Amino acid sequence: LVTTNPRKEKILIVDDEPRNLKILKIRLESEFELKEASSGEEALEVVKNFKPAVILLDVMMSGIDGYEVTKRLR
Repeated sequence: LVTTNPRKEKILIVDDEPRNLKILKIRLESEFELKEASSGEEALEVVKNFKPAVILLDVMMSGIDGYEVTKRLR
């Protein structure tokens, strides 16, 4: 007997390239609860309420880059 968890894990996808967001969303949306952010600033706001288990974070973005987002999240 295989049991499945009806609760989907939350993933935040952060990328300033709309194409990358779309590709990741298509691949992951059936298995996970997703939120998207197109900037580091937006990601920091989304995290406050969404509380993701995983953040897929682009390192090279204009404005706040992925390294700075990581630093601020810690």
